[in-house]
Amino acid sequence: MNIVMLTPDCYMIDRRIILEAKTLTQAGHKVTILAGFETAQEEHFEQDGIEIHRYCYDWDDERLKLIRAKLPANEHLIRFVNKAYMLLAKKFFEISPFDQFIISKAVEFSADVYHVHDLPCLKAGWYAAKLRNVPLVYDAHELYYAQEVLPIKLQRLYFKLEKKYIKFPNIVITVNDFIASLMAERYKIAKPQVIMNCTEIPNNFQPETAKQKLQEKGHIPQQYKIVIYQGWLSSERNLDTLIKGVKWFPQDACLAIIGYGAYEPNLREIAQKEGVADKVFFLGQVPSDEMLNYSAGADIGVIPYRPIDDNHLYCSPNKFFEYVLAGVPIIAEDLPFFRKMKAEYGVIDTTNMGSPESFGNAVSNLLSQPKLLDKMKESCQEAGKELNWQNEGKKLLEFYNKVFH
Repeated sequence: MNIVMLTPDCYMIDRRIILEAKTLTQAGHKVTILAGFETAQEEHFEQDGIEIHRYCYDWDDERLKLIRAKLPANEHLIRFVNKAYMLLAKKFFEISPFDQFIISKAVEFSADVYHVHDLPCLKAGWYAAKLRNVPLVYDAHELYYAQEVLPIKLQRLYFKLEKKYIKFPNIVITVNDFIASLMAERYKIAKPQVIMNCTEIPNNFQPETAKQKLQEKGHIPQQYKIVIYQGWLSSERNLDTLIKGVKWFPQDACLAIIGYGAYEPNLREIAQKEGVADKVFFLGQVPSDEMLNYSAGADIGVIPYRPIDDNHLYCSPNKFFEYVLAGVPIIAEDLPFFRKMKAEYGVIDTTNMGSPESFGNAVSNLLSQPKLLDKMKESCQEAGKELNWQNEGKKLLEFYNKVFH
């Protein structure tokens, strides 16, 4: 089966997408990923047997290009046609120029199934599937419209868009039961299938050297116990609280931050202002397939998200599953998914992540109880026997086999 995946990821392709593609490839399918569509530079390469194409949208329209090719070489006429066409496209066309660009790339490939990741590619994926007369899979990594950073007008537009097109896919998949239930309720559809954001233990996993790797990469003094955050650095992720909370850490504990993003200079400035810069270490980016070899060196992993929107309220992020497989106890807000994981597996200590003092005290309290910390590490190892990609990947294959055979 030829499976063409569409994703808007224009920086690093989400780990979930790569794992799904690898699982399908290993099951004998051919998987092609078309990614970004707004990348800085077009790229075409192969990774783990997966064909990957990254595109650079030129903010033109494929249909308009065909019209211009038939026009005489008159600059004023071309400018008039461009302006008139784009005004008409915005007002009357069902398929936007951006969607048309995605569709034009999608139909270049032989496809038995289109597998769309996230809302920005859903409409284009549906039209491509119609043109090819093949099934469509929609894999929603979040409630896209519910992002707090989006203007209200855009949130409403995205909600209407998803509500309209989510009825067409043969399978709808999302990341946890909470979001699946919300989608079913709000869109009046059957409850989506769930594939969690679990990960896999890499072949080169060496937890015994992980702390040394953390220390060397971050130039962290050996005497420090390490509290780790890993992920994108942005303002809505409540990272300020982590920095400010270091003031309540024990003397022999520090904060290590793995990741990158435009918000890093702000975090460095906060660390200086709060007088904790000597105990906050920025390690930069680590490849996703190497992450666990660093995570396993931490004493505590932290997830700082607060319920600022439905996505944060019902989150079940990659880093949770990474910490679990790395054997690292977790501190997080008392959110529904984390509450459930705490009750079922005992891998999380919850606190008020809106308060630097509460966060810092939670770190101090956990580090002061080595027996509890060891028990939580053992709980992570037990939980990892269930919360892993091997199990989630089997679900994906079952969905494909059930619907497409």
